[in-house]
Amino acid sequence: MPVQNCATLEEIALGCARNSGGIDEIYVGDMEDVTAITADESTWEITAMTVAEAPINIQVKRRYSEYTDEKQDGIEAGVDVVNRTVSIMLPRREKEKSKALNILGAGSRYLYVFVKDLNGLIWYFPYVQLQTVGGGSGKNRADGSKYDVAFYGEDDSLSKEVDATVYNDVITYTP
Repeated sequence: MPVQNCATLEEIALGCARNSGGIDEIYVGDMEDVTAITADESTWEITAMTVAEAPINIQVKRRYSEYTDEKQDGIEAGVDVVNRTVSIMLPRREKEKSKALNILGAGSRYLYVFVKDLNGLIWYFPYVQLQTVGGGSGKNRADGSKYDVAFYGEDDSLSKEVDATVYNDVITYTP
């Protein structure tokens, strides 16, 4: 068997902490506004980040947004690809939302997304793009109208957690 120079395997504990699905907050910014970022590979955490502009908040309702972070190992070629999708349902179609979504997707710009889940953890998704904006009006009054929005990106590793202080500094940044 060939010798591989890989990291030592680590235990994976089941854990006893409460677990909750769902998204509490989403912030989106331009990747070009990230002036510095430090990721601690041993703790798998973003420990420092500076930006030239604060990200925007996309207000979401609980139970209507999600993210997936799916790693596929390329066994033959040795290439790992992580497909990330952040899916958001925004209720009530209106011109202000249409305009803001149009700007987010203009030029297929690279964005970063912070997702704060209902476990209180904050995740960093770099180099994503607005992939789709869909939705419309339902058939019945109770269906309402909505936007279905999806951000998509690829990376070589699963998402890193963001230190809460770093997150607060970035989302409240003022030049």
